[in-house]
Amino acid sequence: MENQAAMEQQSYEDVRKSGYLRKQKSMHRRFFVLRAASEQGPARLEYYENEKKFRSKSPVPKKAVNLDSCFNINKRADSKNKHMIVLYTRGESFAIAADTEEVQNEWYQAMLDLQ
Repeated sequence: MENQAAMEQQSYEDVRKSGYLRKQKSMHRRFFVLRAASEQGPARLEYYENEKKFRSKSPVPKKAVNLDSCFNINKRADSKNKHMIVLYTRGESFAIAADTEEVQNEWYQAMLDLQ
């Protein structure tokens, strides 16, 4: 039992930031987790359908973007979303939208710090 508690503890210690943001394309609210580099892997942005799925025994993210594969991270706005952050990798751009400028700035700064 102690070992399981240690495993659960370990899966959260690299988390730098977490919370709900929206995906740009679908506008669905998803639970995003920003992780620092650790034994589990490189610094990355993951998202889950909801917080409950992230907190489950063996969470598997819907998507993970390694920050070291991003050649650019930008703040942007479009007609629908005033507070977007876009992560650009060689193969794609992944955009997320925050509800407020303050939330956008917190996530943006946290991503730059880890990159």
